[in-house]
Amino acid sequence: MKKTYSQMTPAERLTDRISKNREIDERVKNAPPVVKKSAKGAKQVGGSDVLDEFQRIKRKDGIDAASEFLEHRHPTEKA
Repeated sequence: MKKTYSQMTPAERLTDRISKNREIDERVKNAPPVVKKSAKGAKQVGGSDVLDEFQRIKRKDGIDAASEFLEHRHPTEKA
């Protein structure tokens, strides 16, 4: 039978925490990958490609031009 946390010695607490962390690591390692679905008909571009392009424009033309790039890339609906 397992002791409650308050009944454990510091060494037992540490051992318990390590074993729990290992169990969590195993579950994460064996978990199926998460697949995100995009909106129907939406064009998918790698996030790093957009970020790289944003950074390139920011270095070359400034933050305003980079922000404009994002606005034109993902326009928001205005009511």
